[in-house]
Amino acid sequence: MKNIKRLCILLVAVFSVSVTFGQQITDLRINELLIKNEKNFIDEYGRHTPWVEIFNTSYNTVNIAGCYLTDDTTGLAAGNGNPNWYRIPSTDVKTQIPQRGHIIFYLDNSALYGTFHTNFDPSESKNNYVALISSNAKTLIHIFHYPASLRTSDNSFGSIVDGESELGYLDYFTPGSTNKVDMDVTKSEKLMKSDPFGIGLAVISMAVVFSALVLIYIMLKVFGIVNRRRQKKNAATQQTAATTAPVAPEPDKDEESITGQEIAAIATALHLHLNSFHDEESEIITIETQSAVYSPWSQKHLTIKRVQRR
Repeated sequence: MKNIKRLCILLVAVFSVSVTFGQQITDLRINELLIKNEKNFIDEYGRHTPWVEIFNTSYNTVNIAGCYLTDDTTGLAAGNGNPNWYRIPSTDVKTQIPQRGHIIFYLDNSALYGTFHTNFDPSESKNNYVALISSNAKTLIHIFHYPASLRTSDNSFGSIVDGESELGYLDYFTPGSTNKVDMDVTKSEKLMKSDPFGIGLAVISMAVVFSALVLIYIMLKVFGIVNRRRQKKNAATQQTAATTAPVAPEPDKDEESITGQEIAAIATALHLHLNSFHDEESEIITIETQSAVYSPWSQKHLTIKRVQRR
């Protein structure tokens, strides 16, 4: 009984993996083709060559390695394959196509140039199609028919919308990106479409203004704190310098009591004495300090007193 359960679980797992793998591979679509490439996309060697774009319509990563690209499906009906088909190498990690992603192959008949260079050139083909075949060489994943005029046109041909069945000439070359390019819609129109009442724009504007005000408040607060700390530091430095500064000695009181007039009188008397220009008089010359605001030297009689004779 246990063996039967294990066998059933194994069969379910194998079936689920195979179904998932099959769904992923079959979700691939040839999305865009350019044959006459004169001024468009260039390969890694700087050459203008035909190219084809494959699109992954699923939301899972798909590995295209092992599948075949060809412009001749001879041998597909018999299930024997065809040695002329280009088999995508399985040793390159770049063959992983992400969900809703694109991959480019150069149809330049130069398979030796690398993984993404095929062994056929549609400009030399008699058939007006490119086919993608699964790795079992029996399942046709997608066949892409194009008009013969594409060989002489400088426009690409592909799905109007990525992965859809409606085909046509595209207005823009879009290798590796979506085919539908909305070039006429301006940013303001897109914004009006996404926010017709302007509520989102008003909220964003208010948030920006509020953020700016908060930032200004924080800056002013920080500047105030820094300024206060600097003032405290300067005050402390000045107080320390005042307490450590040497005290100047007090001037001598005796020196302060001598006025300039007295110094001048003493100097004059010394000069006269040393040069013998003093008077030969019997009187006594006295020098007294006067309270007058004028100089006593201009009025000599105020300082000289006559002594009475005995």
